[in-house]
Amino acid sequence: MPTAPNTRSKGEQFERKIDFATTGLQPFIHRDLTENVSPKNAQTIAEYILAMKTETNLSDNYRSTIIRILSTLSKFHNNKHFSVLTRDDIISYLDSLRKVDVSDPLHKWIGTYNLRRTLFLAFFKWLYYPNDPLRARKTPLVMQTVTILKRKDQPIYKPTDLWTQEDDSLFLKYCPIKRMKCYHMVSRDSSCRPHEILELMIKDIVFKITHDKKQYAEILVNWKTGSRRIPLINSIPYVKDYLDHEHPQPGNPNAPFVCGLGKSLGKSIGVFSLYVIYDRYKEEHFPKLLDNPSVVPEDKQKIKELLKKPWNPYIRRHSALTEKSLNPKMAHVLNQHAGWVQGSTMAQKYTHYFGDESSVSILEAYGIIQKDKQLSDTLKPKQCPNCNEPNKPGSRFCAKCRMVLTYDAYNETVEQKEQKDKQLEELIQKQTRFEQLLQSLIDSGQLKPNINSTIRHIVQ
Repeated sequence: MPTAPNTRSKGEQFERKIDFATTGLQPFIHRDLTENVSPKNAQTIAEYILAMKTETNLSDNYRSTIIRILSTLSKFHNNKHFSVLTRDDIISYLDSLRKVDVSDPLHKWIGTYNLRRTLFLAFFKWLYYPNDPLRARKTPLVMQTVTILKRKDQPIYKPTDLWTQEDDSLFLKYCPIKRMKCYHMVSRDSSCRPHEILELMIKDIVFKITHDKKQYAEILVNWKTGSRRIPLINSIPYVKDYLDHEHPQPGNPNAPFVCGLGKSLGKSIGVFSLYVIYDRYKEEHFPKLLDNPSVVPEDKQKIKELLKKPWNPYIRRHSALTEKSLNPKMAHVLNQHAGWVQGSTMAQKYTHYFGDESSVSILEAYGIIQKDKQLSDTLKPKQCPNCNEPNKPGSRFCAKCRMVLTYDAYNETVEQKEQKDKQLEELIQKQTRFEQLLQSLIDSGQLKPNINSTIRHIVQ
């Protein structure tokens, strides 16, 4: 048939556009776009992504967000083509994101609403005026008077939502996967956005040693505000433990730092997967510990309290930045550390008092506690006095040279040596008594010498 080549050509062009738009993203992005979105809308989304790539420095994370949200809009209106959507259609979708105060007292939904409204505005400007320069595109009727909502409460997290160092220590104690222990600690050390950590390669982790033999590492993080170097300190033992014992490709410098397994081997896990993992820990793994007889009652009570807090990748960033904002030495470099432009007001959204700062200040003023004594060393690595290797806080032996690190471990080592010496002494005494018995039997004529030699040979 004469139309077959054209049909096949169009089909191939469609597939190529979808592949180009989703390359490097999680497989479910491609699958959702091809299976659940109409071909016409899917092609429009792909063409928008390709246009965005030429107009802006589009990151994989933002590209994934654009595709997922536009796909959701298409499915919400039963794959009605984007070009015929009306302002009422957009408002209808955005209104579906609203939540009542009872279910969302901090009005987190407003952030979601505003993000999607901003994304829709850029998309429909391109859809109606694709040939105009990016900044010259007018607002089409479909997005006119669809305004950003003002958040009623600035912070989206309460002070009690933040994870303390003691919370992290509890998580590390019962987390079964070295990869997640590593991510969890790096997220606190670096205060990075989730995708900034997930985009790192092994070669981006540069280990260093100070003049007095203290170890740390540096990572180079790239973001739209520029590149920044961030030190890793408390997370070093967990990074090494993951790379040495669980990472599938530790010898490949170009392998993702936080690496996938199975079908995702050689690929970094996605931010969405990170949300799923933390959610699974909160809903399944840690609640099961409450019924585990091997978990001490004190830890069970702590787990109950921890389960009341948010478990998601971004609470890690909020907790880390709040902790650093309380350190006077960090105040003047906080914007640079967090990846914000100078003069940014983002610190107001990302830093939250823990709730006891005024109480601590009063206790300091009256001399009840000394200044800085309230700072926790819960997550501080235990440095080996023999080889200077940083070890996990609860380590009893050095992971590198096996030097004892605690008094209990020293006593246990001494006791084990004494026990072995005692067992050896008992064996020697038994051997001596046995030989004396054999000799007495020979002397009395009850045992022939050749039999004695055979027995000695067997015993030896």
